[in-house]
Amino acid sequence: MAAITVAAVCEGKVQAAVGRRRGRRVQIRQLGEAQLPEGCLTGSLQVDPAALQSALADFWQDQRLPLRRVALLLGGRPFVCRRLCLPHMRPGRLRGVLRHEMDTAGEIADPLDDYMLLDRDLRRGTDTVLATRVERGVIGDWAELARALGLGLVSIDLAAAGLIRLVRALPEHRQRTFLVLVPEGGFLSAFLFDRGLYRYAARSRLREPWGTPGCADEILQRVSGIVQFYQTEKSSHPLTHLYFGGGADRELAACAPGTAALGLQAQRFPDSPLVQLPEGWSLADCLYTAGALMD
Repeated sequence: MAAITVAAVCEGKVQAAVGRRRGRRVQIRQLGEAQLPEGCLTGSLQVDPAALQSALADFWQDQRLPLRRVALLLGGRPFVCRRLCLPHMRPGRLRGVLRHEMDTAGEIADPLDDYMLLDRDLRRGTDTVLATRVERGVIGDWAELARALGLGLVSIDLAAAGLIRLVRALPEHRQRTFLVLVPEGGFLSAFLFDRGLYRYAARSRLREPWGTPGCADEILQRVSGIVQFYQTEKSSHPLTHLYFGGGADRELAACAPGTAALGLQAQRFPDSPLVQLPEGWSLADCLYTAGALMD
């Protein structure tokens, strides 16, 4: 597979990974990230396109990133996502059903719908999908920005899809039920996986700054709420692990007593022999971009 550059742009930060998939393994030869100017983005909505374009142009130049074969990862506002279990059907009919299902998720002018297959149950004849809706103009804005930067854009996808692909590709997680917490600026994204299959995601704004005791307390409250939600599902698979993405090491240490009381083993998302990283990086630092290269 030819090398591709995956860039995740969301909540004031850009991270880019240059790599390729070789069989079951991913080789990442270059990783870089930078903060974006304050106020140029809200989630993945472009608030100040000129400032954003200038910052991304500088980032591409500073990192000496390739201009060809670029995939963008976006998240947060303005995407609407729903996990749906539906009878197996042809793709054309499925898209029609998804349009109907997503119409109940909120009013979006000129919507663009897509989906990601999460699981297929051949015995029951069902497909579980992650359906996504966004305003068509949002994707158009990013495609136009890529053209202005001279990027050869090959795809635009959800950042969360990268994490889902990563977990699906790593055999050590297929028998575990766990939470993954990913810091995103002033927000925290939480993902629940049941025996390696995506079940649930929540994104919430943190009132307290990262690195403060108050922030750790907020995170524990969020985790406790998700644990209680999962317990009401009466699953036969106990929730056992809590993985932190990069950038939350202080919170990991501060939350350890509380997470232990909830019966969770808390640690940074572990490295994997299936993902080769540049020196100085760990898999917890690049969950979205590394996972996108698994596709």
